[in-house]
Amino acid sequence: MATVDIIIPLYNKDRTVRRTVESVLEQTFDDWRLIIVNDGSTDNSLRVAEQFSDSRIHLVNQDNRGPGAARNRGIHMADAPYLAFLDADDQWHPWHLQNAVAAMSQTNATLVASLYEEWPDNTDMTAYWAKRKVVPGVYTFNGDEHPKDVLSFLFFFHVGNTMVKTSAARQCGGFYDANKCLLGEDTVFFAKLVFCHPFAVVGPASVRHNRQDSALSNRDQRPLDIFLKHPNIITDFCPISKQVFIRRVLSWHAWRVAHFRARRGQKADALFLLDQFPDIRQFRLLYARLRFELAMARWLPLWVRCKCRIASYLRPAREGKRL
Repeated sequence: MATVDIIIPLYNKDRTVRRTVESVLEQTFDDWRLIIVNDGSTDNSLRVAEQFSDSRIHLVNQDNRGPGAARNRGIHMADAPYLAFLDADDQWHPWHLQNAVAAMSQTNATLVASLYEEWPDNTDMTAYWAKRKVVPGVYTFNGDEHPKDVLSFLFFFHVGNTMVKTSAARQCGGFYDANKCLLGEDTVFFAKLVFCHPFAVVGPASVRHNRQDSALSNRDQRPLDIFLKHPNIITDFCPISKQVFIRRVLSWHAWRVAHFRARRGQKADALFLLDQFPDIRQFRLLYARLRFELAMARWLPLWVRCKCRIASYLRPAREGKRL
């Protein structure tokens, strides 16, 4: 039995999966097993994955059921005390597992997340997250935190930079996998963990996270995350003593999304969120702002476009002054 079982869901990533697996093979911590779950790929992903001969790599196939179901298949197969997740287009630096395992063994954290870089721009996100109070340390939410700070931590977690105790992953039911969910299934998983357990952030940055543009990355066209449509999938899992706090945090995020949608003329989404999260009204100034934006939803998209156009004209001039 290995110390860490690594789970990679694989779906049509034949151009990137090789370097992803190679980054696992380059880890300085070598007591691991890699479970690659081929989720019905229709390109050459399976053929690329089959070329690796390391005995620690296990490849399984299933019909296409979505990333949540693929990760859950790996969780079901796991027998190591720790789980690490990696997407088939992300990579780890050689010290990633070593640092994460050390944090798991030396603290009381149930979940560990590593600082990361974004590529192809090769941007170290450490400073970005430090401005949002996400810095190395061990944390536990007690219910007194501001929703904005809680959300910073929650959205810092992604599948490429996390390690979790296997027992906790199973206890929370794994990843949301209904209807091949692609939006927010990982956030549901991490929310259940961070609201109920201690967690840790470690550095330096040890993950290269792919943020290349995709159809789902365009916020103007992106559907609502599953936990905004059904917040009870998070709140019902957590202790009753924390549910008021969790609803407040989710309501703050719902306001942010509703604010964004209203300013872009997506009034129906904003009204849906206001109905789904009545606690938004507790944030009186924010609620008043949202009501104004809803009343002006017909005209705000034009105003937003004008602001963006003006900013694009001013940006080169400002950059020229700096030079």
